[in-house]
Formats: sequence, structure tokens, C-alpha cells
Amino acid sequence: MTSDSLTSALRETLALFEQSGTPLTTTEVADCLELGRRSTYDRLDRLVNHGRLETKKVGANARVWWRPTEPQTEDEGFNAWPTTVESLVDDVLSRVDVGVFVLDEDFEVAWASEAIERYFGIDRSQLVGREKPELVESTVAPVIDDTERFTERVLATYEQETGTERFECRVIGGDGREERWLEHRSGPIESGPYAGGRVEVYYDVTYRKRRERKLRENRAQYETIVDTVEDGIYAVNEEMEFVVVNDGFCELTGYDREELLGTHVSMVHDNDEIMPRVESKLQTVIDTDRESARIELDIRTKSGETVPCESRFALFPLEGSYGRCGVVRDVSDRLEREQKLQRRIHQQKSITKLGRQALEVRDIDTLLTEATRQVAKTLGNDYCKILDLDADADELLLRHGVGWHDGIVGSATVSAVADDSQAAHTLRTDQPVVVSDLKTETRFSGPDLLREHDVRSGISTIIGPSDDPWGILGTHDTAAKSFSTHDVNFVQSVANILASAIARHADERELVRQRERLAALNSLNEVVRETTEVVINQSTREEIEETVCEFLAKSDSYSFAWVGDVDTTSKKVNVRTKAGTKGYLDDIVISVDPNDERSNGPTGRAFKTGEIQTTQNIDQDPSHDPWREHVETHEFRSSAAIPIIHEDAIYGVLNVYSKRLNAFEGEERAVVEQLGEIIGHAIAATERKRALMSDDVIEIAFQIPDVFEELDAESNQNGRISFDHMMPIEDERYLLYGSATEDAIDNVRSIVEQLPYWESVSFHDEGKETDFEAQLSNPPVLSVVASAGGSIKQAVIEDGDYNITVHVAPTADIRQITKTIEETYPMAQLLKHRQVTRRDNTTNRIQRVLRNQLTERQQTALEAAYHAGFFQWPRETTGGGVAESLGVSPPTFHQHLRKAEQKVFDHLLSTVLPTQPPSPRTE
Repeated sequence: MTSDSLTSALRETLALFEQSGTPLTTTEVADCLELGRRSTYDRLDRLVNHGRLETKKVGANARVWWRPTEPQTEDEGFNAWPTTVESLVDDVLSRVDVGVFVLDEDFEVAWASEAIERYFGIDRSQLVGREKPELVESTVAPVIDDTERFTERVLATYEQETGTERFECRVIGGDGREERWLEHRSGPIESGPYAGGRVEVYYDVTYRKRRERKLRENRAQYETIVDTVEDGIYAVNEEMEFVVVNDGFCELTGYDREELLGTHVSMVHDNDEIMPRVESKLQTVIDTDRESARIELDIRTKSGETVPCESRFALFPLEGSYGRCGVVRDVSDRLEREQKLQRRIHQQKSITKLGRQALEVRDIDTLLTEATRQVAKTLGNDYCKILDLDADADELLLRHGVGWHDGIVGSATVSAVADDSQAAHTLRTDQPVVVSDLKTETRFSGPDLLREHDVRSGISTIIGPSDDPWGILGTHDTAAKSFSTHDVNFVQSVANILASAIARHADERELVRQRERLAALNSLNEVVRETTEVVINQSTREEIEETVCEFLAKSDSYSFAWVGDVDTTSKKVNVRTKAGTKGYLDDIVISVDPNDERSNGPTGRAFKTGEIQTTQNIDQDPSHDPWREHVETHEFRSSAAIPIIHEDAIYGVLNVYSKRLNAFEGEERAVVEQLGEIIGHAIAATERKRALMSDDVIEIAFQIPDVFEELDAESNQNGRISFDHMMPIEDERYLLYGSATEDAIDNVRSIVEQLPYWESVSFHDEGKETDFEAQLSNPPVLSVVASAGGSIKQAVIEDGDYNITVHVAPTADIRQITKTIEETYPMAQLLKHRQVTRRDNTTNRIQRVLRNQLTERQQTALEAAYHAGFFQWPRETTGGGVAESLGVSPPTFHQHLRKAEQKVFDHLLSTVLPTQPPSPRTE
């Protein structure tokens, strides 16, 4: 292909390439031509098609171009140059951009190419026949930048007989000439018509020189950029030795540039591990025509530290082979940010999971255990704990945790108030407490729990509101750590979830407890109703106790129940009746002896104090230890020991058990406590009925000599005081009706002043024998007799000696009555203790019948009216006065009285009057 087929644009492009075959990239050519990459590529591709250039693809999109060279040796001399005018012309025609002088043996110009005119501004038609040396000095050299040097070098070539000469010169623009760079080549003509002459060839290398200048400028710019960027940049040869390193790479590795250049990359890499990976990546670059490959590797610095880096590798032409260049970036900060982000994501996942579990899990302990595991795992800490606050004890229990020594969780406690306690400090602040290093911490030294586990750092925060905390969530590690704001917020978020779950669980538990208490109260009310019915149906004490125990045991609210009383001889508790115990009472011994530890249980304390004893959590109550094996077998959680009391008399203790924690508190406690009084009242009523219905009674008679002296009361020791009738009214108060001789009235007043349970006394028609009415509040003797269902047969103080006779049923607790009288009157002397049979007369039968017909209030109203003189004429008192004594309103008193009168007269007129005449009143 001839040069005529090349356009001026292609010739311009071809002129950039040297004959040496040095490759250029598309970008380099485009920069020299000041063209776009696409246009430059089209030119280069056309030159390849013309056979003027060769090309090769490097990387995914890169390509290099070069001009093929013509091999020649020194021995060949200038034989490659044209040796005839014809061949020379042909060559010139194919190289129209080449300036040529052909000199004969006399160094006169034989021929010049057209390009000579453009290069030097010379009319070539005037050149033929002129001596070249003279032409150089007069015409050519003046347009050259360095005229003298150019002249010397050209003339020097004429003296050379062999070899070629090559140098560059710059033509100064002007007079129609372009400023350009020319490459001079010359050599002898060895054959042909101009043998012995010389040929001078001038190649236009302007674009190459521009390119070189630009490359130098670019190189300087690139070097400035390379040394300015913070990333490490380096290049290695095929032997993997550093040939280029920038300041960033030196700073990254800690080496000086001189220390790195010429050394193997293993100086900063683990060659056995890293280099196979690098070579594998580079091979991928070659195989897939990619421009570069990315790999993450560690740089080993001069100080021995390891820096995580990201590196991009690429190939570049290097002396017939390819070197490796790379850009290395320290990614420590990025990795740290990624790790923080991953931690945040992990923390959010944990919070989401715990939040879902908080809604789904019903067992709060399961949730708390899972929370400690999640917090420790998410933060990578050795320990996590949940402390349950006991405000009364000023301490916190390690309720749940992970990582702690065996046996610690569930038993270890830390102070909630001590200055060295991190937990105490946490309770005193509204914000989470963060400790980076406990050894340098100044706010507190840390409790034994942390020190014994080598804790160095941690986070702790309150669970629940700061003014009413439930406890503390804490996480710790044996290494000194810095915790981020996100870490602290994560722990606080978990604490908030737990606080909400605990509050919700407490609310749900309270609802369950309310339902359980409501069911229990319904059961208790049913027991009260059944107890009332059995009393109405003339039942015995045994039937009352059995009814109560059976109803409690079959209730869903309670497990079992039993009633016991005390054997006064052995001081042991006897089981009177039981229901649902399933062997619980087998081999169990309960005492009331203060010297016996088995008297410290709820039942023993109830007998000794006369007050209800409740246990809300039997597992934590040491008073149950003597019977712990039985307790664990029957799995009840709470109990109540309820004294069965009526007017200070203890008939026994009712014991009730439940599987519920805290079963006997609040309203339920009040009801079961009242249940003991109801049962006691029912038993007392039953005992009184039995005593009334029975013909046999126990008669006990005491004498207290000089009773006023014993009472330390002023008295004249004269006269007679008779206590005729006693009746109970509300609130453990009694009305006592009696009479006193004229000389004993002051003695009655002295009794009222001396004895605190005598509240007041009023006299009617003072004279030789005056009736009186006294109000008493819980008098010991009267109370114990009434509670036993007995009555005062006779009570008289005459001439200072007090004689009292009591009738009680044979089943009554005679020992208690005797004991009470002896404690009240230490000088009392027992005169009688015998069983007697009451006379079966009409008065007694009518009295028993009426007592069964009248209600307690009707009977009280009737007896009070009778003994107060309401039925006498003229009346000694009015209905209002009696009502005031009874503590009721007059209408209420009259209502009870009228109904009592109706029943009395109905019975008298229907039974007694038609059958027999009235009998005289008898005792």
C-alpha cells in the first residue's frame, strides 16, 4: 500500500509513532492529537488496516498500538536505504512526509523531496547542483534553532565514510514555515549511480516531541498526584520487586522510599499467603481482559503491626513484559464503621426478637433469662445480669444471668446503698452507667461480685421508672472496653422492653390474682352460708368443722384444710377434722410449747397469739422448716392459720392451704380472719344450745373472800350486792342487771371506779334495795362463761365476800373457765365442781323452747326490757332508755320486743295455759 492511500489525518497520526516499536495507548495518542478518544481510536484502527500499525488489547477496555520496526544490524550499514533513483523515488512517494536530500560523490544535491520545501522554506528546483555544505550554511542552518550546532553535526557527517548519523533539530517558524521538530538521519550510498554520495533524510517528529513533552508534563503531574494522594500507590516488576512507591505507601507501611525500592513485596506482605491470591487475581485480569482486580489484604508495617487494606491491581507494559501496579487503601476506619453498623443491625434484631418474645412469652423468668443471653452475645461481653431490687432489705438479688460462677445466680446479692456498689450508683442516677475500666474508675470501686469475676468494664441501667425501679440490667466484660452510644442505647432499650413486660406481667398476674381472690371469696362466702345453715339445723361442733373443711378443700382456690385443738397435757395440737390433706398430716407434730421449735409454725403462733398467721410464700419461710419435706411433697405455696375465736375463747385453729402465692392478703385475709370468728360464734351458739337442751350441767362454785381488798377498792364491807342477770350486746359489751342494799350502793360505785371493764352504772329508786344496770366491756369472767355457752347461776357479794356459781354444759372447757376466774381473782377458792341434773319443770322447758324460738336480738330486747323494769307499773324505764342501753334506735328496739312478745304469748297461750295453771316462780 502506497502513501497516497493515507490521508493527512492518518499521516499525522502515524508520525507520532517511532520506528523503535514503543507502544502507545489510545489515551496517549488522543492527548497528543488533542482529539477525542473515539476519533483517535478510529484513526488508529484504520492504520492497522493499512498495515502501518500493530495493536494488542490489555485489560477489559485498554489497547496499545505500536509501529513495526525493520530489523537491521551494524554490518548492514545503510543498505536498507534506497540505492537507485527509481527506488528512492518510490520510497519517497510512499513517505510523502519525509524530507530527502540525495548527494552525489561531490556532495552536490542531486535530488530533494517535496517535503524539503515545507520543512526549510527552500525551492527545491534551485537546489540541484548546489553543494550541500554551502547549502547547509547559507540556507538550511539559519532556520534551525541552534544553527551552529546543527551545522557542525551535519558537516561532520560528510566526513564519515561508513555508518549512519542520527540527531534531532528544531525548525523555527516564520516565512511560511511551521515550527517543527525534525529527526536527521544520513548515511553513505554504497551502490548505484550515486555511489560514494550520501543521502540525508529528515523525519517530522513534531508530534512525537509534543507527546514526549506532554508525557513529561503528565508524568510530573502524575507524580505530583501520586505523591499527594493519601492512598498508597506502588508498582512492581515481573520479579515482584518495588519499582515505584508514593509517599502514601511509605506512610502506610512506615518505610522510607529507599528502603522499599528494589525489595520484594514480601517485605510488607505474607508472601506464602497473600501472593498466591494476588497472582490468582491477576491471572483473572489477563484471562477476562479486565482492567484491574480488587482484593482485601493485610499490610505488615515496619513496626510489625497489621493494617487491613483494600488493594486494586492492574498490569502495565514493562520492557517486553508486564509489571504490576496497585493502589492500596487503609480500610481500618471503613471496617470499623461496617462493624459498628453490623453491631447496630445485630442489636436491632435482638431488640426486635426480645420485643416479640415479650409479647408472646407468658413466663417472665424465661424472658429475663433470654434477655441476659441476648445482651451478652450481642455486645460480645462475658457477663450479663438482672438484679431484682428488695427495697426493704436495701439489696439486689442476682435473679438471672449468664457467665457467672456456678451457684451464684439466684443466691448472690449486692448492696443497693453501699458507696462501692455500681448497682447502688446506678439506682441513684437517671442515666445508664458506663464503665470503661473499673481499675481507673473513681465513682465506685465495684462490689465483691464484680471483683471476684475480674470485671473491668460494663454498662448498667435501671429496669423500670427511676422513682420506683424494679431492678437493674447490667452487662460486663473482663477486658477494658469503650462502649459506643449505640451500645448504651441497646442496653437501655432492652431494659425498657423488660420493664414493660414486667409491668404487663404484673398487671396480668394481678388480674389472675383478682379472679382467684374473687373465686376464693365466693368459696368463703359459700362456707359461711353452709356454716350458718348447719348451725340453724341444730348441728354439732364436729359437723360445723367438717362442713368448713370440706367446702374449703373442694374449692378450686384451696388445696386442703384441717382444724386442730390443743391437748393441754402434752401441749400438742390434735387434728379434730380434715379434708383433702392426702397424707400431709401423717407423722406431723405441732406444738404450742414455747421451748419446742415446732411451736414456731403458723398453727402454734395462732394458738399462742390468738391472731391469724399467714404465709405468702412457704418456700421462703423458715418457720415451715420442721415440716419442709411434707411441704415440698404437697406443693402448696401459701397458708393461713385462723384462730377459731368467740369472746376471747379459742376453740381451735383452722388451717387452709393454697397453691397460689400471696393467697391470704388484702380482702381475702380479712374474710378468712372473719371466718374464724364466724365459726367460733357458730360453735359457741351450738354449745349454748346444747347446754340449754341438756338436763345435765356442770356446776362450779367459787368464793373470793374480801373481794374489795383484792380489787384494791374502797368499801365498807357491808351490805349485799346481787348480780341477777347478764346479757351480751354488740362489740363484746354486756348489760348486767342486779340489786344492792342501801349500805352497798357505794360499794357498787367503787367497783365501777376500780375495774376498767365496768364502764358505767345507773340506779333505779334508791332505797333499802335498789336495782341497778351496769354496762361492761369484755369482762373476763363473764366473757369466758358466755363463750362456753354457760350462765351465771348466782353471783353475790355479801359482807365483802364474793360467791359465784356457774352452770356450763358438760362438753365446755371447764379448765379455761377455772383458769380465768383464778387469774382474775387470785384469792378465789373452788367450792364446788360437780355435775347436776336440772329439774324438768315448766319454767325450764319454756325457757329452752323460747330460746330456740327467739332470735338473739329478740331475746336480748325481751330480757333487757324485763330486767330494766319496762314491764312494771309504773314503769321504771322507758323504751328509749332500754334502746339506749342496747345501743340501738327506739324503733329497732320496739320491733324486736314486739316480735319477741308475740312468740312468747303464742307459745304460752297455745301450750302452757290450756294444760295447767301457772306455777310459782322457782330457781
